[in-house]
Amino acid sequence: MIDAIGWVASVLAVAGVVLNNNRLRVCFLVWLVSNAMSAGLHVHAAMWPLAARDLVFMVLAVHGWWCWGRKKETT
Repeated sequence: MIDAIGWVASVLAVAGVVLNNNRLRVCFLVWLVSNAMSAGLHVHAAMWPLAARDLVFMVLAVHGWWCWGRKKETT
């Protein structure tokens, strides 16, 4: 089961990059799920530095979603 979660997280991470390359905001939601899954795996394995990295990536995904959703100011 753990291997399957790892594979799904990896596929989602790649899908997030493809969505980002196509400038689709949903990429951040996909990355959020991918990083949450990875964080769960890393916590389960007591790989704390990687779990911390995943947490940072989750925060950055939320930040990216928020930034891409703001209306641009007109000058």
